[in-house]
Amino acid sequence: LAAAAGAGRGAASKRRAKGQHTNKYAKVKDEALDPWDAALERAAADRKPKNPPKAYALKLKCFEKGANEARKRPAAPRAVLDFDARDPTTFGFDELGTIVGAHGVRGALRVDCVSPDLAPGLRHLKLATRRSPRPVVVTSTRPLKRLGALTRHVVEIEGCTNRGDAARLAGAALYARDGDEAADAEPDDAYAPSKKLEGLEVVDATTGDVIGTVFDVLDPHESPGAGLAAPLLEVALDEKRHVLIPLAPECVPEVGDENVVVDAPPGLLDLAFVYEPPSRPVKGLLAAPEGDA
Repeated sequence: LAAAAGAGRGAASKRRAKGQHTNKYAKVKDEALDPWDAALERAAADRKPKNPPKAYALKLKCFEKGANEARKRPAAPRAVLDFDARDPTTFGFDELGTIVGAHGVRGALRVDCVSPDLAPGLRHLKLATRRSPRPVVVTSTRPLKRLGALTRHVVEIEGCTNRGDAARLAGAALYARDGDEAADAEPDDAYAPSKKLEGLEVVDATTGDVIGTVFDVLDPHESPGAGLAAPLLEVALDEKRHVLIPLAPECVPEVGDENVVVDAPPGLLDLAFVYEPPSRPVKGLLAAPEGDA
């Protein structure tokens, strides 16, 4: 009866089988935490951020593409007096807008800009966890809608091909470096160095007189050792006097099919040099003069 009621021998055997038997005569140890240690633990827990900021995935292909393009251009930041290492506008960058999130599933971004126009090209992104912007290549832009004084654009960046990568860039600021707009502008084919200009008449823009003919076109890419910053026109003023004129809109306002109009700065034509044709190598024996026969 005692075993059936759950008392006595039957209940004790069940407790021992489960390992729940405790010695009621054992002394209870004082395991209370020291008050000083408890205060230190509470202070450490308060300093630890409850919602840590989301870490950015910095190893994206868009930064690799931008770095390759940035290496082709010289760095020319403007000089400033008030320099702030955490403010890119103080060392040669202009802020264009802020990335607010992803657009679609193919890696496009939504960017809020102050300017209604946003041109593609080499740009720079500054993540919230970094001090300086990193170069990226913007392949296409289009306005999406107006938000008061801001314009939201849909921007595609080379190397950012899925929504996950685009979402990681949310909160980043988009910058343009000084000189990027001029480098992104397409060059005028009329001012490209070409041998087709040889033989054209050179006309003075002020008087309309013919001052010479184009003798040669010096291309800085073909002569890297010469240290040329721009293409030059070698103009033959006469049989012996030649002068070099920069092939740029400031000095050559018009390039036509029959002539080249030149607006030379004062004193440029006075820098003419004496042209000496290159000597030809002598092969074989020379004939003896008639008097020495």
